[in-house]
Formats: sequence, C-alpha cells, structure tokens
Amino acid sequence: MILEVDTLNKTLRFNILHLILWSLVSVAFLWVFLEFDAISNWGDNALKSILLALFFVVGFGGDLILRFKFKLNRNETEADGLSDSLRLKAMESSYIATLLYIFIAAISIYIRYEDSGLVPVGWLWFIAYSLILVVNIASSLAILIMHHKNK
Repeated sequence: MILEVDTLNKTLRFNILHLILWSLVSVAFLWVFLEFDAISNWGDNALKSILLALFFVVGFGGDLILRFKFKLNRNETEADGLSDSLRLKAMESSYIATLLYIFIAAISIYIRYEDSGLVPVGWLWFIAYSLILVVNIASSLAILIMHHKNK
C-alpha cells in the first residue's frame, strides 16, 4: 500500500515525518555507539560525544520544526479523523513499549554482567539516550498503527 501525501491529514503526515526523523537519528546513534565501541571506551573519545550531541540537536531541532509546521488548532484536531480514545490507545501502547524496552535492556545487562558484579557506566549512558529514541519512535508508530487499524 502506497500512501498518497495529499490524502493524509496533518496528524498522520506529522507522525510519518516524525517517525522518519527519529529513525534516522537512531541509525546514526547506533552507528556511533557500535563503531566507536562506546561501552568499553566511555569517555575516551570526544568526537563520539560531539557527534551524538549533534545527532540529538538535529532530532530535537527537526521535532521543533515539525511541531510548528504541523501545529493543529482545536477544529483541525477534531476533524483529523483521530478520536481522543484512539490517541489514548496509541499513547498507552507506546508507554507499554517503552516499559518493555527498559525492562529488556536492564535484564539483558544484568544477565551479561551478573558474574562480575560491575556494569560499565557506558551502558547507563546508552539506556538513557536510547530511551529518548524509543519514546519518539514508539509514539509516532503507535499513532500510525492505531489509525491504520481503525480505518
């Protein structure tokens, strides 16, 4: 199924672009994290820190631009085809996805480092920053899925 941009309402266009933006930031984040071996070399590479800060500035800057461009007034919100109950379901779904992510990440790290009793501090950094990515992606994806299911 190919979506035609002209037929999409503002909310759906916003969420599609929001999902694309944060997915690109996520790919860049993972590239820096995996390429520069951030866990074992935490704090040793200033370039890594600058790149990651730049990626998040792009993400939040793009988010701000999207929110201004697609700002909805009350009449548009009511007419965009997404009911309040649908929005609530989408937010509940993204909340659950976020909780699952935190749980799985924390348990995986625990299992990996259980014998040594020490967890590298880089993992705390990874969870904190990746949580921003998960929340942004999950919220947009949930809206798009709920809209598609309730057409």
